[in-house]
Amino acid sequence: MAKPDLRSFFVLLLLAAMLATLALVVRSGIISRRNPGEPINAAMREAVEPEAYQLTAEEEHILATKFPGAKITASGLRYFVRRPGTGAPPQFGQTVTSNYEGRLLDGTKFDASADHGGPLSFPVGTGKVIPGWDEALLTMRKGEQRTLIIPQWLGYGIYGRAPTIPPRAILVFEIELLDIK
Repeated sequence: MAKPDLRSFFVLLLLAAMLATLALVVRSGIISRRNPGEPINAAMREAVEPEAYQLTAEEEHILATKFPGAKITASGLRYFVRRPGTGAPPQFGQTVTSNYEGRLLDGTKFDASADHGGPLSFPVGTGKVIPGWDEALLTMRKGEQRTLIIPQWLGYGIYGRAPTIPPRAILVFEIELLDIK
């Protein structure tokens, strides 16, 4: 039987010592951040600011002027029912089919189902679309038409979606729920 190589033993011993040192440093917090409650970079700090989930006074004024009487949900989604639908709303994960047209608050069109060859189908509530759509469609009925006013935190957020949707954009959608499967 061959005698174990002494070098391998020392390499393993060295690795064990390094792991033990790393565990001690992490567990003791010797090199922890000075302010662990503050996000590490500017983008994260901006995303978690309370203002990231609030409209500015100017935006509030524009929405009150352009969309008086809109229903407002707890999340900040605003909507008008343009035509009521029938039946029960879809359940989480069911496939819904809808026509839509999206515009920015200034009226600039950025997308429409007609531009893509027809209605859009997706499983509702699963994050396949922006959060504002998931929230609205889970309360709509087949055949219903709504105008959705989606704040940035339920849309494309602080970064937008270049080149058509600017950062922090409020989106206005005309949407019709065609089918639920």
